[in-house]
This record gives sequence, C-alpha cells and structure tokens, in this order.
Amino acid sequence: MEIFIITLIIFILYLCITIFNENQKNKLYKLAYIDAITNLGNYYFFCKEGEKLIKHGTYIIILDINKFKTFNRKYGYEIGDKILKNVGQKVKKILNMNDMVCRFSNDVFGLLINHVQDIEKLIENIQDSLKNIKIEEKTYNVYSTIGIYKVSNDNISIKESIDKALIAHDNIKFNYNKNYNIYNEKMEKRLLEEHEIESKMEKALNNNEFIVYYQPKIPLKDNINIEAEALIRWSDDGKIIKPNTFIPVFEKNGFIKKIDIYVYEEVCKLLKELKKYYKKLPIISINVSKENFYVENFISEYVRIANKYEINTNNIELEITESVALDETIDISYVIGKIKEKGFRISIDDFGTGYSSFNMLLDMKIDTIKIDKKFIDCIKKEENNLVNYIIYMAKDLNLKTVAEGVENKMQIDYLKDIGCDIVQGYYYSKPLPKDELKKYIDKFLKNY
Repeated sequence: MEIFIITLIIFILYLCITIFNENQKNKLYKLAYIDAITNLGNYYFFCKEGEKLIKHGTYIIILDINKFKTFNRKYGYEIGDKILKNVGQKVKKILNMNDMVCRFSNDVFGLLINHVQDIEKLIENIQDSLKNIKIEEKTYNVYSTIGIYKVSNDNISIKESIDKALIAHDNIKFNYNKNYNIYNEKMEKRLLEEHEIESKMEKALNNNEFIVYYQPKIPLKDNINIEAEALIRWSDDGKIIKPNTFIPVFEKNGFIKKIDIYVYEEVCKLLKELKKYYKKLPIISINVSKENFYVENFISEYVRIANKYEINTNNIELEITESVALDETIDISYVIGKIKEKGFRISIDDFGTGYSSFNMLLDMKIDTIKIDKKFIDCIKKEENNLVNYIIYMAKDLNLKTVAEGVENKMQIDYLKDIGCDIVQGYYYSKPLPKDELKKYIDKFLKNY
C-alpha cells in the first residue's frame, strides 16, 4: 500500500511538473512568437514558419499603415490597438487558409501568399477592406502603403524576400496615385543611390553645398510688384544636382524639414540685404513640405527667424502643394489660419493636379493659386480651356493667379487677355543665383 501511495505521489508530481513545464513552454512560445495586441504571429514567427512555406511564386508583402502615429495621437492608443487588431483580422479573412499574416512592428504587417491569380486585385481588396473599420459604432478609414516581392527562385531565404518587399515599399513615392509597389531590380539600384545621397546630406548642409536660386515672377498687370520663388539646388563637387533627384529622398527620411528651414533663412537674409536698395521689397515664395505640418508650432520658428533678420512676414509667401491641402491627416484649414495670423501669405502650388474644387478654397485663407505647368502647356489661343475657368473662378474668390512654366509669347498674350496676374517661366527667366536676381529686378524696374 505504501509503495502504491509513493508511486501515486511521484506520478502526480511528475504530472504537475510536466504541466508546469508545458505551460512555461507555451508562455515562452507566446512571448517569442506571438504578438500580444493582434494575437497574430510576430516577425520571428513569420521568418520561422515562412522559411517552410516559401517557394518559387510565393508573394511576400509588407503592409504599412499610413501616419499611424498621428492616428494614435488623434484617437488614443486604446483605439489604435483595436485598429491594429482589426487590420490583422480583416487581412486574415481575405487570405487563404495556408497563407500568413503577421504583425512585424508598430504599424507594419507581413503577408505570405502562395495561391493567388491576380495579386493586384487582392491588394485592392485588402486596401478597400481597411477603409471601413468599425469600432464602438464608429467607422475609421485606414490607408496603407504596400511593398510586394514575388519569389523568383527556390533558393532565396525568407529574410532576403522580406528585404526585397521592403525595398518595393520604400520606393513608393508618397502621393495619392501610388499606394503599392511590386519589386524590380531597378528599385534596388535606386535605393543604393538614395543611400549615397543620405550619406552626404548632413555634411552638405554643414558645408553650405545647398544653394538657393530665385526664379522671377512677372506681373501682367499694372501696380503689381515683381516677385520670385526660392528654389534649391545642390552643388556636389561643382556639379549641380537638381531637386527632383534629392528632394524625394529628403521627404522620405524627414531631412526635408532641415532643408526647408535652411532655404527659409537664406530668403530672410536676402530680403534684409534687398532692404538697402528698395523701398518696396519683392514677395518671395518658399515651398513648405508636408512633413512640417506634423511638427507642432513649426510656424513659431519661422516667425523667430523673420524677427532675427527684421523681415516683415508679409513679404514671404509660403507655398503648399495641392496634395497637402487635400491630405485628410492634416487639419489644413486650422494650420493655414495660424500661418495667416502671423502675417505670412499662402499659395496653393500645382493647382488642378489633385482635382480639388474651389469650394475647398473657401475654407482656407489663401492668397494665391499657382496653375500647374501641364495646363499652361495645353493653351491654344483659339480654344477655351481649363485655364480660363481657373482664372475666372479665382477672380470671383479674389485670389491672385500665377501661371507656372510659361515658355512662349503666345502663352503670355493669352494669359494677359484672360486676366492672369503673374507668370513664371523660362520665357522671362530661368532660376537665378541671388546676385543675379538683384540685377534682374533693377532691369525690370527700369523697363517697367
């Protein structure tokens, strides 16, 4: 009997220890491989299981929720966590049983898909499903950017495949017409070029390699002063790099905020210098990048710099693109109101490219609209066109109009006839270094 009891005790102890160890294993497994918020696998789970599933033709996808930090600030972290859980569930529901969706980090998800006939249609379905997430009877629209890599051979590892999907994602230019990318070899080359730019940018700024040029803006009416737009160039070992090469890189990595401040301060220095020569200063316009609108009180720094150089903010026009004005993540009317309170002028650049309506302008205290070059290129003297409509409506709203990219006299005559206020383009002048700008202004005033 005693042996039986001892055996039973040993058995119970063994059972308890086994259960305890199993529970510990489960806890450790969860800690190591399961995401606590979404209850999906994490990055390590994706790599572990994905290595077994990956093969020729597999799609590896990176899904990144746009501006999720802003979303958390606006709605709170509790709602943010519920959004993440819903995103995971919605994506999982769309995929097949043997496919995978895992949460890698913060607002980034990884997908592995083995059986799909039309990947672009699947991506469209996923993105559409995220635009209608309901939590506590409220609907949230979640937008995402997606990088896609299709495995081209059986020897590639899961981590290499993830890297290529990330390259596809990182090559997305942040605009409304592009929200996913499929990897190709050119992207990898472009990424290496971007890394080269990033390795030089801080040193270039410290060494004053960035140069501000000024393109004159010519009035077509009497009693309007000459204006100019500040444009940045990069002189790298004497070679001028155009902004379309480096600006997109700076917008992606946030360096654009430093560049904006640099250009702005250079403009203030120039205006202070021009005060010695002119009673009435030209208005100089400066591009303000989208990233600045996510910086709290960024305009206070602009005011501080203007005061430092004793410049009236009314001589500075801040340009924002139409895509920024349409961005749902920015309370644009509020921000523009704050900018206007400080005395700055505001213009909408590339007007017409985003299909905005003039009703939008009624809610914003803007001064100027700049008509995009592609509309100016379509001008034909004998035909009515969209430029007529834009200028007519702008007059009705008491807004100044600037035509960009004007290159011939026929365009000048046409724009003057229909009441455009100002033109800008190579017909009058290319962008000039600051020393040549003063000469141009003197010449203009002499002939005016």
